[in-house]
Amino acid sequence: MKKYFIPILLGLSLVAVSCESLLDIPQKGVVSTDTFYASDADAEAALADMYASFLSVASANGINNPELMMLNYSADDILAAGGNIDDHKDFRVFCEFNYNETNGILQTCYDRYVSAIYHSNLVISNFTAENRNEEAPKFESAYTKQCVAEARVMRAYIHMMMAIMWNRPAIIDRLLEPDELPVQAESQSQILQWVVAECEKAISSGSLPERTSVNDKDATARMSKGFAQFVAGKAAMFNNDPATAKKYLTDLINSGKYALVPGEEFWTNFHKPGDGNCEKIFEPNYIYDSNLGFWDNVNRSRWMVADVLCWRTDHLASVPPCTPCAGWNGGAIQENFAKKFLEHDGNSPRRLASFLTEDEWLYEMEWNSDKNDAPLAEKKADPKRGIGLTDGIYSHGPYFEWKRMSYAKPSRILTGGKEYPGDNINAVMGGASNEANFNVARYAEALLLAAEACLETGDAATGKKYLNMIQERAGVPQTELTFQNLMDEKEFELWWEGCRFPDLVRWDNAGKIKMASYYEGIHEKVPTVFDEFVMKDMPGFGKEHKLYTTYSAVNFNKFEDKYKYFPFPRARKANNKFKDVLGWESLNTAEEAE
Repeated sequence: MKKYFIPILLGLSLVAVSCESLLDIPQKGVVSTDTFYASDADAEAALADMYASFLSVASANGINNPELMMLNYSADDILAAGGNIDDHKDFRVFCEFNYNETNGILQTCYDRYVSAIYHSNLVISNFTAENRNEEAPKFESAYTKQCVAEARVMRAYIHMMMAIMWNRPAIIDRLLEPDELPVQAESQSQILQWVVAECEKAISSGSLPERTSVNDKDATARMSKGFAQFVAGKAAMFNNDPATAKKYLTDLINSGKYALVPGEEFWTNFHKPGDGNCEKIFEPNYIYDSNLGFWDNVNRSRWMVADVLCWRTDHLASVPPCTPCAGWNGGAIQENFAKKFLEHDGNSPRRLASFLTEDEWLYEMEWNSDKNDAPLAEKKADPKRGIGLTDGIYSHGPYFEWKRMSYAKPSRILTGGKEYPGDNINAVMGGASNEANFNVARYAEALLLAAEACLETGDAATGKKYLNMIQERAGVPQTELTFQNLMDEKEFELWWEGCRFPDLVRWDNAGKIKMASYYEGIHEKVPTVFDEFVMKDMPGFGKEHKLYTTYSAVNFNKFEDKYKYFPFPRARKANNKFKDVLGWESLNTAEEAE
């Protein structure tokens, strides 16, 4: 039986074939592996295919991005929103802990990770002897060694993420043959140790691309030495090995190849003007390509995810120029956290880039109105701003997050009047897209992980320096290095970036916090915000915009340990018999009984 390699960009899904004889039929548009993987050009194509497969991790899945929704909605400082309590049910369940092993978003995230591992292994197993029969590669060169090193880092990163999310997935360290099934790891620690070892192997090979300076944008879109150091450091922290984490993270910091952007540019980290900037360690590079099919561009641009993460525009009095599309009111900043953030940061550029207060949203941000530069008294009576419908905006208090919102035109609140491009220059699907790069790792997270590693290893002076670098850029008072200060600063700095939920799990596992306490009450007091200007029975009706909130409960399960990790998708357990952990363990018996 011949094996076939599906050319770049086409082989992005795993296909199970029940009849082997069908594979003996000559196929069009494919290349036999008997003759492929035999040149630098083949290695380049395979590496490009690997990066293309990773784009699926960052891409849209209908109206959501699975990784983004699962990790962020599970945190304690974000509430699912939508039009009402029943909107966006398939992914709001992660906020309310109502999901189970049949959830489609969970399965899509899992499948995308596995696909990325598979495409990494296509490079590694064909250009090294790391394959079932330990066969030597048909071709080796300095370039194939670079490709292997990059694939090794990507594979390690995906394994780390799967260990963080599922606790005990398989270590898939080579291409599996048709008669093989993945074998579940013995523990999360085994996976994380393997991740660190794989990153070290890639680093010590001397073959990884390395950022030449803080201005090197190209290396930001590759599996670089800096990203390998970041992954090794983060994996070590999640494995409760701060000494190893400190080694890799301080090497990254001391390289001098990365830097924090100035405070006034903090907002650009999450938007197109900040693509590839000095703070980015890795992000897949979004490029609009008119040669690709329409839907390829649409999904890569996170079409409709941009709609979800925009405000509920059909409930507004007008559509603000900063919004790119019809908005559906995605994740809302949790009200108590917003108050805490505001008290800590005040009007810092970091806070302004994350969310707006009532007055900022109503009067300082531009609206589709001729009164944006009018006196405040005129703005207060302007019918073109504020909430335009009497049913208000669900799940919001008087705070309006926009850190993850795609911008058509960045607001002057952020830019100070300077011109910047929007996030959807090519206006895919009429602007309902986000062509900014998808953040995976930035320098601020590396500094905070390193500060924590220093705290844990008794090097408070160095750790304080790293913490203070974050605080200085944010424009907030510098503090001593304590666990509480570090935990708070990380939440402010990395809010909506997929870090909070995994960190809470890690800290709870280490006995530093009681994770359940962070969720107490947030689902029982979900706000809906209204504007007096359109409410007939309110004093401000027709006279002045003034926001007020009411509260209601959602259908939720209280947080318990089972929700620290996700269950394996049921449809992916039919053959491999993976064992779920914690409260999901009951699924193991049920699966075995079938």
